[in-house]
Order: sequence, then C-alpha cells, then structure tokens
Amino acid sequence: MKSRLLILALAVFSFSAFRANAQVDVTVNPIGLLFGDLSVGADFILSDEFSVEGTIGIGGGSDDFSNLKWTNIPIGVVGKYYFNPDDGADKFYADAFLRFISRSYKADGDTNYSEYSQTRFGLGVGIGYKSVSRSGIVFDIGFGVGRALIDNTKFESDGDEYNVDWPDIMFQGKLGIGYRFGG
Repeated sequence: MKSRLLILALAVFSFSAFRANAQVDVTVNPIGLLFGDLSVGADFILSDEFSVEGTIGIGGGSDDFSNLKWTNIPIGVVGKYYFNPDDGADKFYADAFLRFISRSYKADGDTNYSEYSQTRFGLGVGIGYKSVSRSGIVFDIGFGVGRALIDNTKFESDGDEYNVDWPDIMFQGKLGIGYRFGG
C-alpha cells in the first residue's frame, strides 16, 4: 500500500512539473539491463538551473538450479541544481534525492533455501554530469549517498523469521542515455 501511495504522489508531482515546462529528458539505464533490471527516468526542466527527475525501475528473474525467484523495485525523486548550464539543465550538477526500494528473494517450491525481503526508504545527496547534444541526445551520469530512514529487512529460514540490522547507508547511481523532448 505504501508503494502505491508513493507511486501516486510521484505521478501527481511529475504531472504538475511537466505542466510548468514542456521540456523533459527521458532516459533509460542500460547497465541495469545487464543485471535484469529496467530503469527509466523523466527529468522535468523547471529552469536553466533546476530540474526534478522521477525514476522507476523493475527487475527480477529466476534461477532454475536453485528454484529462487527475485524481484527488485526502486523508485526515486531527484532534485537537481546545475552549475553554469550551457543549454539549460545540463553540465555539472548537485542533487538531493528520495529513494524507495523493495526487494525479495523467494524459494519456488520445496527447497532448502531461505527467503529474504527488504523495504527501504531514505534520502541523500549526490553529484553528476549531464550532456545534451544539439540533436537532443542526453547522457547523464551521477552518484549519490544517503541514509535509510525506514529499513525493514527480514530473513526467513525453516519457518523462523529474523529482522536483520542492515547498515543505514543508501547509494544511488545513474548512467542514463535518452532524449530531450520539447523546448
């Protein structure tokens, strides 16, 4: 339920930001595809120096050998401030982010493997660089670090459930390739 409310809030915020300015950078993370994750982002340009990006990803897979299935759903909102932009919302930037992550590993069938689930919500800061070509091709790379405010990590083995103390640190990485629409 919490994740649905977060998605709804992100959609409402994104729509209002889109109405404020018709320029948006849509990107996909190609590195995530190597690991079975698809992550897309929409960066709404509010002014030459400010933008707000919403990201959502989905990933999963299975291992036939161990009968394990996994899922991964990251959702994020990133506010960016650009230093000395050339073409509006480009070049070096500093950011602040909110990040929600839901992960699970579950055994499919009667196996000896344990199950794991994690739900985290946190905030942090980061840096990055965005380049936009004359034809509108966008390349965005960034890295951030923050703290988990909510961390619910559980491990289940042989019918016993354990809460796991996980480090409160959160990381956010971005390698986005896409296109700038509008403007």
